[in-house]
Amino acid sequence: MGLVVVSDRSPEFIGHLETLLEREEDLTVASAASAPAAVDLAVRENACVVVFGPSVKIDVALAAGEELTSRPTPIGAVLVAPKVTPELLRMAMRAGFRDVVASEGTTYGDVGAAIRDAHDIAARSRAAGGQAAHPETPTAPRESRIVTVFGNKGGVGKTVVATNMGVALAKDFKKDVVLVDLDLESGDAAIMLKLEPKRTIFDAAQAIERLDAAMLKNILVEHSSGLKVLLAPRRSEDAESVTTARISRIIGLLSEMFDVVIIDTAGRFDEAVLTAIDRSDEVLAVATMEVPSIKNTKVSLEKLEQLGYRDGGVRLVLNRADSKVFIEPGEVEKAIGGKISARIPSDRAVPRSVNKGVPVVLDAPKSAVARSLVELARTIVETG
Repeated sequence: MGLVVVSDRSPEFIGHLETLLEREEDLTVASAASAPAAVDLAVRENACVVVFGPSVKIDVALAAGEELTSRPTPIGAVLVAPKVTPELLRMAMRAGFRDVVASEGTTYGDVGAAIRDAHDIAARSRAAGGQAAHPETPTAPRESRIVTVFGNKGGVGKTVVATNMGVALAKDFKKDVVLVDLDLESGDAAIMLKLEPKRTIFDAAQAIERLDAAMLKNILVEHSSGLKVLLAPRRSEDAESVTTARISRIIGLLSEMFDVVIIDTAGRFDEAVLTAIDRSDEVLAVATMEVPSIKNTKVSLEKLEQLGYRDGGVRLVLNRADSKVFIEPGEVEKAIGGKISARIPSDRAVPRSVNKGVPVVLDAPKSAVARSLVELARTIVETG
């Protein structure tokens, strides 16, 4: 049985979690009045997860969580805060927290999903630590790579890059690849790939408390190239139920199922985007040769740096890099303050392919733009 320790001053909060987790046959719940008491209890009883509730002061919870997650046998930590900001999310992730869930406007099911995710990861970690006792049946974890494609402005070509890169990885490099359309309100991956969104990430989020690899596999849609796709919700109002806790669990499951997870995002910073970036090995920041795009990209990269992400994990991709707009790529690098890692040329083959719903790497494989996208996919393989 896995022990979950809940630290909060509210009997109502603790009671709700106890009721929720009663349905989990492999989990038991204990409570502690303070964060230090929760740490002591968790260590003494070898708990798998500690949940710090909304009444716990943030700085106290962060310090306690860091103590738990830095132990030789880590204990998963989940923070439930009144409000989740990008800064809080980043601080919590740095402290080793598995997830951060907002208490305002969030269902207890979201907290339960975060606890289940943290428990399962802790259980797998402990099982791996004891693996030497059973050398005859080793089980190596899949070495997956998670890549987020991001641009803080619409129209820069994020989805074109993400879909074509995914198809190239599946078809040309024979990788097991999944594309996640995380533009929850207006994702276009289904249109770009001419796929029918019968099942979407909304279905995965709704089933989060019982979601496993087999169920998630049935929600994915397969493209003719072999690329699997988790499509955005059909209706924009469904996006509200795809919370950060659920996104984190879904990405975690996909990373166990595939060689490469590509995440296409909305053209803005929000909690969904930050959750994807937090789980990523690499971020491809897409910009174009236009002043608004360059400005927004600079702001985005500065924001990522403030949050601690720009330590070699962010690469700049310049789309439509040969556009004759009186701006040179070198000026873009100087303005943004970063080196361009990949340049994708302009080509009328791209809008044609988009209108046909056929990725340009399939529709015009000999074109310069297709070759550049295949080379970008190759860098993912070579750095993985």
